[in-house]
Amino acid sequence: MTGRVERSPYPHARGATRPAGAARPLLTPSQRFLFVLALLTFALASAYASIALLARVTPALFPGRSLTDLGLIRPLASLNTPLVGITSPGQESVLRKRINLLVLGVDKRPGYQFEDNANSGYLTDTIMVATIDPVAKTAAVLSFPRDLWIDVANPKPGHDSQRRINQSFGDGVRATGSIRGGIEELKADLQLNFGIPIDHYVILDFEGVELLVDALGGVDVDIPPDLAVPPWYYSDDDIHAVWVEFPPGPNHLDGYHAVAFGRHREYDSDLKRVKRQQLVLQAALAKAFQLDILRDPAGLWNAYASTVKTDIPYAKFPGYLDLLRSTNGRLKTYSLGDPVNDIPTVTGFTTAGGAAVLAWNPENVQYWLAQVFTKAAYSESNVEIQNGFGPEGATRAAALGRYLAYVKGLPTVYYGPDAPVQPRTTITLYHLDRRVLAEDIAKWLGIPESAIIVVPSTDTALPDVVITIGRDFKVPGT
Repeated sequence: MTGRVERSPYPHARGATRPAGAARPLLTPSQRFLFVLALLTFALASAYASIALLARVTPALFPGRSLTDLGLIRPLASLNTPLVGITSPGQESVLRKRINLLVLGVDKRPGYQFEDNANSGYLTDTIMVATIDPVAKTAAVLSFPRDLWIDVANPKPGHDSQRRINQSFGDGVRATGSIRGGIEELKADLQLNFGIPIDHYVILDFEGVELLVDALGGVDVDIPPDLAVPPWYYSDDDIHAVWVEFPPGPNHLDGYHAVAFGRHREYDSDLKRVKRQQLVLQAALAKAFQLDILRDPAGLWNAYASTVKTDIPYAKFPGYLDLLRSTNGRLKTYSLGDPVNDIPTVTGFTTAGGAAVLAWNPENVQYWLAQVFTKAAYSESNVEIQNGFGPEGATRAAALGRYLAYVKGLPTVYYGPDAPVQPRTTITLYHLDRRVLAEDIAKWLGIPESAIIVVPSTDTALPDVVITIGRDFKVPGT
């Protein structure tokens, strides 16, 4: 019987034949080693490429986080392969930029439904910008008094070029028939008047705030005497009213009373209402950390998606919660209604049309903006200024202090004792983790980085940087 032939699968025997059923030649030990080595190389290359991709994606989905921070990943990051690089974004990377959220509390009236149409254009009684720095792991909230008189970024023909800030959202909704139109209108006004870019928005009506506070089991607020509310006949719907009172000291507030406390301004100004709203916000955040509910992004999203309107994508939501958790609940609150060094930031006046509004001091506003949106490298830093100029140095030291705080946004600047008169201005760095701060100050003052005096210290009582102005000192920009 004649056997059939098959073509050999081995390249070195291409065209050769062997009887059917004959045993295939076994791989030699060296061939098996090369085969296994090829598989391992392919597996490692695939894993490395996947890790490199994750390293790039992680900061986009989880701001402030880096895959190379993990112990298992760090050795791979040092391989320095020319094919695939595992790198973390630098501190100036767009993936580590500050995140600004526009938070609006919309005044809900009887019969009002918050839908995406032109009937949604009610006044925004609460306007805040919540900002989180992924590098410094700090969070802050800046509140805008509702009667703040601002320029209109996109004035319509035949309409006023100025208006109250709490009209921006409603005007935009009515003009476009959509919530998005209202948000874009207010975003443009914030950018024009205050230079604040907005990444995403969050909108709540007061019923939504009530539900959120109740879901937390209420909040505990320690009310200072100047924010206490005497007996007040309050209605949340302009129909049904009850007596409420908020005495000074610790108060446990359910959702209804938290909203009432945050809305009160009958006996005082809107500037104090801003402070009350900030107290409720801080208490709610503290309660959320106490209950540890920020660890469940999916649960939070599903529970409150119908209560809160936002354009934050679900894919970013876990990363934002993770970033908020990284702040450990430390939330600083600011208001453009607050004075600076006893100089009022806002003053009341009446427009030609008879509207009672608030004008604002640009220099004070710049100070608050610099404090809220402080560069990560300057966060929680402190700088001392000493007069080594001589008898006329106090004025120069004061001018430098204003420049550093108002223009450059350094959070804490203070004046130390006079130093002996010296010919040149010096910069002394005590805490090495503030090297960037010292170098930036040197740049602003025209001093070479090499001239920075480094005196390493772990004494937290010392300032981070000491500037001693000498006879050569000139105020920057003059």
